[in-house]
Amino acid sequence: MIKFSHYIYKNVMSVFSTDLKQTEDSQVETPSRKTKFDYNPRFLEFIELFARIGADSRLFPKKCSTCGREYKSFPEYIHSTESLANGLADYSDVLDVPRTMQYRNCRCGSTLTITFTKDVYPLLDKFWEMLGKVSKQSSRPLPEVISEFREQCSRYVTEHDPSQSGQ
Repeated sequence: MIKFSHYIYKNVMSVFSTDLKQTEDSQVETPSRKTKFDYNPRFLEFIELFARIGADSRLFPKKCSTCGREYKSFPEYIHSTESLANGLADYSDVLDVPRTMQYRNCRCGSTLTITFTKDVYPLLDKFWEMLGKVSKQSSRPLPEVISEFREQCSRYVTEHDPSQSGQ
């Protein structure tokens, strides 16, 4: 029984102590599963920039006007809210200023909005240009490409949140 316990301890602890590793082909090894997730390499630069938003004081804390719940950082916001089908939209044409709106639902069901401008997200124009190119080159509708980006971004933000890994 002692040998078995030592084996379990040794192997389980190695899974939990694995650091996140990014390989040259944009695969990330997660500490909880030791599996690799293939991030779209064209998305990765933009995903990493979103992940660095963190607790930017221009966006957070974000408070739900319905229930009063407060989200202190972007990772907390991603962890604690639900994405919507059309949760990321480009409104640059409306005011002739690069502006992107992200919509997510609070746990109470109310829709929350975060507005990204070039001040917060400097690559906003390039971001939408990249999504358009991916859509055209893959012959997929833009909303489908946006949805794929959002899913990968949410996963990356969740996996790289220092507050979730005890750092």
